[in-house]
Amino acid sequence: MAAAAARLLIDEGPSAVTHRRVAEAAGLAAGSGNYYYPSKKELYRAAVAGAEDLRAQSALGIARKCVALTNTGRGSTLAWVAAQLMAIYFAPRLGPDVVTTRLNPILEAGRDPELQEIIRNHQPLLGEALNIGLERMAGQTLGNEDLELLMQSIGASLLYGFALGMNDPLDYAARQVARILELLGVQIA
Repeated sequence: MAAAAARLLIDEGPSAVTHRRVAEAAGLAAGSGNYYYPSKKELYRAAVAGAEDLRAQSALGIARKCVALTNTGRGSTLAWVAAQLMAIYFAPRLGPDVVTTRLNPILEAGRDPELQEIIRNHQPLLGEALNIGLERMAGQTLGNEDLELLMQSIGASLLYGFALGMNDPLDYAARQVARILELLGVQIA
């Protein structure tokens, strides 16, 4: 059930994490969700923990598959690197609905100390994945403070692009994150 709850949270957002939907997604009888998680709060915590586990492991997997920018045939752009880093950070799936399904729930989770801890505990793995991807694509890594800035910039750029009503918040964010990478000294060989 935890895995099904995590997948629903990632794919559809918090409103999809109901006892009935999670039980159905797990292949169980609709009423059995309450047996495993007596309260909605417990179910949601399990969903967040599972989603962050899946996110971190998927991010590491995606990062390990990155190749040097010169091997992509896409030209030497930091915007392309930034887009790949965003895909790593929001693994296993980065879509145009990322703000509503992924970022807003993370912001809302910030109101619950237990959920904050779950999210905070996964940041080092996500940072490691970003550095693996960055090293494979651009031959460079970032120190902890710069890595933290990069993670903040990814989320903030997506939120800001969405708030401004940009037609493509992902493209907008990639361009902004590319500028941050440039300011951090990341260069394309």
